[in-house]
Amino acid sequence: MLLIKKLNFKSRRGMKETTFVVKKFVENFNKMNQDEKSELIELLEMNDQDLFDLIFKHKEKFISRFPKLEKFVY
Repeated sequence: MLLIKKLNFKSRRGMKETTFVVKKFVENFNKMNQDEKSELIELLEMNDQDLFDLIFKHKEKFISRFPKLEKFVY
């Protein structure tokens, strides 16, 4: 339960677009397996601009770096 609260806090990003995407991940957290959760935690450590670029400008890099999270974004 503490982890979900921490994820909800971290999901409040500085950019509207990244906040929307990250909230989709957090909403699906309980459906994720351990590998997906590990990738999500790593993703949440990124700053907003890098996250935005990875998701919206460099989809192929996102998929190669976070393959287990692809189904929650695209």
